[in-house]
Amino acid sequence: MSEPGDQPPEPFGRLLERLINLKKHDDGRPYTVSEVAEEIGISKSQLYNLIKGANEPKLRFAQELAAYFGVELEYFGTSERAREIQGQYALLEQLSQQGVRDVAFRASALSPDVLSSVLDFIDFQASRSENHTSG
Repeated sequence: MSEPGDQPPEPFGRLLERLINLKKHDDGRPYTVSEVAEEIGISKSQLYNLIKGANEPKLRFAQELAAYFGVELEYFGTSERAREIQGQYALLEQLSQQGVRDVAFRASALSPDVLSSVLDFIDFQASRSENHTSG
């Protein structure tokens, strides 16, 4: 199995795109490229060029984006710490795509007893799924 440091760093555009897709406003609305561009003070086409990798950002712009999305500036870096942060966001993105975040959000409203029953049911279904795939 390869170590995180063995893989090339993700491009700035991919990291930015992940933030735009994952982060939500306080009221739950997703961000749009248009509003991010407007609030950061650049054109929509400039932001799309960053996402596509046609342009590389200046440090000041990366700082503004980090502050805007509430992430550490290191998120856009290449250090070991940056890769850890990026890995956490990549996992969140993966879970989000699989609907896990929606399940967790709904489960947060359940009592501990009901939540325990739900977890037991999930374990039961997972074990049935494993039995069907291995047999």
